Amino acid sequence: MARLEDSAAPLKDAMGNALLELMHEKPLKKISASEIASRAGLGRVTYFRHFSSKEEVLAYKYRTAWRDFAARHWYDEADDRANAIARFHFCLQVRTLNDAVYGAELGSILLGIIVESLEGRAPDPATTSGSGAGATGAGDRAGFLHRFKAYALFGLIDAWIRHGYRQAPEEMAAIYVSFLSPEVESLGSRGSERRTGGRAARMRRLQRIREAAELRNPRRYVVDDDS
Repeated sequence: MARLEDSAAPLKDAMGNALLELMHEKPLKKISASEIASRAGLGRVTYFRHFSSKEEVLAYKYRTAWRDFAARHWYDEADDRANAIARFHFCLQVRTLNDAVYGAELGSILLGIIVESLEGRAPDPATTSGSGAGATGAGDRAGFLHRFKAYALFGLIDAWIRHGYRQAPEEMAAIYVSFLSPEVESLGSRGSERRTGGRAARMRRLQRIREAAELRNPRRYVVDDDS
């Protein structure tokens, strides 16, 4: 809804599109704010009223694309696999943007958006209180774990993009979940309980993950509202 209420969205979109056009013509470092504004049919003052850098423009493009994607798709935000599938599918949807951003060696912008997209349900370790000075409480642990999962997910997304999107999103999500130990996978917004069961139970769960990935059925975890 925030995007719909942003009266400046058309101006920002125009400048974002202009920057992407220019990035196909010359290196990002050689593109000036005046060129972006001119290509968008706007003044230089308008550009600086909304953006302080070209990187901020690219982050805006990612952020609005994610909001549009999330508005059209439903998935269980408490499920690690569903979260991963959604973000791998999102990155396929914005492949043209990725090409421009990665061509400029600015993959860190996508990192920021991926982490930001997961932050809404994350407890902040800095604001949760432990049992005492120097102690790590349940809230701290959950917050650290959430951040760990977000950065681990981006690490796979980054490698996947750099290697040409060869695997399906469901396959990459299965790889991501298989890297999480039973304890890590069970700690998150679902609670702080620990699951145990030993190696046999872990291997059975990983087999189910692989079988689900082989089905290549994204609708099991991500539902497109436009369908």
